[in-house]
Amino acid sequence: MAQRHGRNALYFAGGVSSVGTQMTMLALPWLVLESTGSAARTGLVFAVQILPIALLGFLGGTVIQRLGARRTMLVGDLARAPIVALVPVLHAADALSLGTLLALVAVIGVFGVPYAASQRVLAVALTGDDPNALTRANSVLDGIYGVSAFGGPAIAGALIALFGPAQVLWLDAFSFALSALVLLAFVPQVDRSAPARGGPPGVLAGLRHLRADRFLAQTVLSTLMYGFLLRVLAVALPLLAFVSFGGNARLGGLLVAAEGAGALLGSLGVFVLAGRVPAPRLAGVAMIVVALPLWLLPLPFPPAVLVAAVAVSAAAVSVSNAPYMTILGTRVPAELLPKVLQAVLTISNIAGPLGFLCAGLLMEGVGIRASLVVVAASATLATLNFLIALARMDRVGVPPAPQKVLSNA
Repeated sequence: MAQRHGRNALYFAGGVSSVGTQMTMLALPWLVLESTGSAARTGLVFAVQILPIALLGFLGGTVIQRLGARRTMLVGDLARAPIVALVPVLHAADALSLGTLLALVAVIGVFGVPYAASQRVLAVALTGDDPNALTRANSVLDGIYGVSAFGGPAIAGALIALFGPAQVLWLDAFSFALSALVLLAFVPQVDRSAPARGGPPGVLAGLRHLRADRFLAQTVLSTLMYGFLLRVLAVALPLLAFVSFGGNARLGGLLVAAEGAGALLGSLGVFVLAGRVPAPRLAGVAMIVVALPLWLLPLPFPPAVLVAAVAVSAAAVSVSNAPYMTILGTRVPAELLPKVLQAVLTISNIAGPLGFLCAGLLMEGVGIRASLVVVAASATLATLNFLIALARMDRVGVPPAPQKVLSNA
């Protein structure tokens, strides 16, 4: 019972914090745009917000290992609340230079680096050894991320229009403080998320374990490919509407919205399927469904078919993610789990900016239709690689992990 209440509190805290993060992602650049009118400076703020993930991502696992998942989340929320609040204070005092803002934004990003992996590690600890329950927990977390990604900017945009970006940042700061209060009051400290002393050393210990485990090494390659391809697809969808459908902005919006709606439906679907289908089978079938609808996008189908294809593929991405996280949570030794999860998330996040960077070059070089063929073919290869790894999973041994004792906190 206590663990169930702890999971519910984790979901609430994670949702509040995620919404705050997404609001900050919009409010900070908007403050710069409104204050200076400079698109270049606005873009610089965007870049600095996500730069710590790429530069310091692998360090997050070490932080979780030393502090524990719950403490890591608490530190992240408690640190970001006053830092975010400092921005409107300095702005009101006319003391917020661009350099100061970039420094504050960078620090906010640093404290957010290990947050997502901490949620996954804490979900494992609060769920126990039931893989079906863990798949459901991961599906809820995925749903929270999806809702936050759409709801956070939408709420921020509406509030910015009413009160201005500086005032919205006060609400962002409050969301982090509220998340910390919920974690402190309602989420118990559990053994498997407690600080781990004497664990595997080195910032790249999680990456080394991924490389040593043949199954994980092969599946992470698919994760890397999809992290890249889904960003290319995000750029391609509005361009498809613009180039192939006479600049139909409505269709472009529908294609992008279908991606988000599909992701949310997928999170609901995997919650229902988790108790009925084993995690490896669910992940494998979902990966097939991710790739197949993408082959419809380069073909001259009516817009409704393309919107449906995007929604189905996006839903399958969500369905595949939760059981894959369950496989990681049950396959990786507890003492290595923080670093392994952080390594997987960092690899995926690093692939994202590369996808955005290469998308425009690819489409300028070969055109939108040919680019979509490349995306579909590459997604199919990533899926085949994942399915081969699943077929070999039972025959691939798990590499031994250093022995150590987890301390209670």
